Amino acid sequence: MVKKIIILGASGFIGSYLMKNFSADRTYDVKGYSSKECDLLSSDSMNKALSYVTSDDVIIMASSITRQKDDSFESMIKNIKMAENVSRFLGEHKIAQLIFISSVDVYGSVETGVQISESSALSPNTYYGISKLSSEFILKNCCSKNKIPLLILRFPGIYGPDDKGKSTVAQFVNSAIKGKVTIFGDGKDKRDFVYVDDVYRLIKIAIDKEVSATLNVATGKSYSLIEIAETIKLCVSNDFIVKYKPKEKGGAKRVKELVYDTGLLNKFFPNFKFTTLKQGISLYIERLNLMG
Repeated sequence: MVKKIIILGASGFIGSYLMKNFSADRTYDVKGYSSKECDLLSSDSMNKALSYVTSDDVIIMASSITRQKDDSFESMIKNIKMAENVSRFLGEHKIAQLIFISSVDVYGSVETGVQISESSALSPNTYYGISKLSSEFILKNCCSKNKIPLLILRFPGIYGPDDKGKSTVAQFVNSAIKGKVTIFGDGKDKRDFVYVDDVYRLIKIAIDKEVSATLNVATGKSYSLIEIAETIKLCVSNDFIVKYKPKEKGGAKRVKELVYDTGLLNKFFPNFKFTTLKQGISLYIERLNLMG
């Protein structure tokens, strides 16, 4: 039986990647919608676009105004409004599974070096983080009430082809190709980065297994900015210099080291192997060369 997947936010980085890869697999019947085709800020638009939805369908909600695009009170309200409208829709339309693309921003600032698990305190300190946590709460209540399996995936930084150079890894790679990488601060801040193909592969397994949970999706290995630059040097053909500049005064205080506990993720996906940073960077550069 061919399973139908509906992707909301299909024109964004993650949504478009999911759309392309699921469409290439004949196991699935895939339909994707941009905000122009299905405006989640309008219940009427959503009801009109998705009137055909049945109880066998899976919806992936990748729609949101990202922190990089606009981290404001107005964007927070819009993101929450989208979740409210999806919730109303699901109150009237039974589906097989809802997958919500969330963010580790729901945790806010944490103590350096302390592993972040799904049971860690939720204390978002950005409008974007608040919108994701609020959306999780709204969708959990809706899916619990209507007995719809809900998978919430909390991602750290995601990078890969078509990220339009917005990810940290992409910015470093593109700068390295031009001959110079600039690091603000001492470069020792550590972050976990997920390659976009891993997002697709994990969601595919989650749909096939009908997983219902709230999970941190991280590799479990955090890298400093210095380590990222050193890894890029192993992958690019040209040499480049690394320059250090002081952090801008008045900027937001950042946690020095973010490390994630992947125990629960491993329980649901015991054999899942993430793309290593070196593999991901090599694939990213290969794609840039093909495009060039």
